Amino acid sequence: MMKKFGISLLVLGFFMTACKKDDDNRDLPQDEQNEVDDRAIVDYLEDHYFDSERGLIKKYDADDEEDDDFPSLLTTATKLPSGVWVVKREGVEAEGPAITDNKTDSILISYSSIRFKASYDELAEDEEAYEKYSAAFTNTIFSTGTPAWDPAFYYTKITEDMANKGIDESYFVIEGFVEGLKHFKATQTNGSDLYNFQGAILVPSRQAYGRDLVYLNGTLDASTYRDNSFMFNFEVHKVLQRN
Repeated sequence: MMKKFGISLLVLGFFMTACKKDDDNRDLPQDEQNEVDDRAIVDYLEDHYFDSERGLIKKYDADDEEDDDFPSLLTTATKLPSGVWVVKREGVEAEGPAITDNKTDSILISYSSIRFKASYDELAEDEEAYEKYSAAFTNTIFSTGTPAWDPAFYYTKITEDMANKGIDESYFVIEGFVEGLKHFKATQTNGSDLYNFQGAILVPSRQAYGRDLVYLNGTLDASTYRDNSFMFNFEVHKVLQRN
């Protein structure tokens, strides 16, 4: 049977570890990884939309014609020179300050987030070119139900012990998220009401952790987030100067 290449997407909860096949441990050349990341993100943007009630990102349902009226994320998405995508949801009032830098600005944020690894996979001729998404969320809205101040992927204070081990913020922070967040203003809400997501940021792996070590649960980790891209759906409630 003839084969063709498609992009296989493994979508995971943000802080969940997935079982991997042995073949998944092989890295693509970096330029190819960048390419499949970019193609996978565009595919995600085409397949999803903001719901009209709270701005939660949802996937189009082929059996439900009602969601056909909602524009895809791609229609309002902007790609930054770094490869990070920002998507603003229309109609959300956000007139507060935007962040200048994660080192100087503290944020109160409600969010949901996923991570996925994009890779080439041989597909039979009669199969769909893209593996469809499944989404497992780990986030503030379905876990604690309350917004969070400065999640670790935005800002982590480095302790003396970490510094002595050579651990700095790059082992925690997703630079592409910080970059994307600069394009959003705070809604100036206190987070006590139900979230009203204002947009999304999609970060290719090269602007996340790439193939670098990360510091997880007190140990250095080389595999959990390797070549993972990230999607954040969120509302920034407050931006305050860090004390």
